[in-house]
Amino acid sequence: MKSQRKREFFYFLFLFFVVLIFSIGVSRPLYAASTPGNGFLFTTQQLQQQEEPLQEILPGPSFLEKAANFLYVLYDYVRKAIVFLLEKTIFKENPKLADFYGDVASFLASLTAVYLLLLLVSSAKKIIGLLLLLGWALFIVAILVRG
Repeated sequence: MKSQRKREFFYFLFLFFVVLIFSIGVSRPLYAASTPGNGFLFTTQQLQQQEEPLQEILPGPSFLEKAANFLYVLYDYVRKAIVFLLEKTIFKENPKLADFYGDVASFLASLTAVYLLLLLVSSAKKIIGLLLLLGWALFIVAILVRG
């Protein structure tokens, strides 16, 4: 019963991110802009007609590019949050070390997220589990030795 709820939770989370990514890519802002000289407003149809030649020349990013950009931005925010926490807590005297350890911790956190996703699939989880255990152990030992 517990694994069923866990599976449903991860399916819901996956579906949420898919819908979020599609909504970012599909939605188009409805806006009106004034012209530089006249001061009157364009209609949405006129703006779309002006955008059509630009779309032929410069196509927008594909779905995979948007998904990769979203994941990178999410990873970067997590890394910055970890660096900030390390600077304020463990590495008050030497904040430059927080950048290094923040990068390592964010990489391990992303591997942990991948591992949690692989729990649903159950493929290669032993190997990644051992790598995660080794990575976290080395990370903690390095902080204790250097900090």
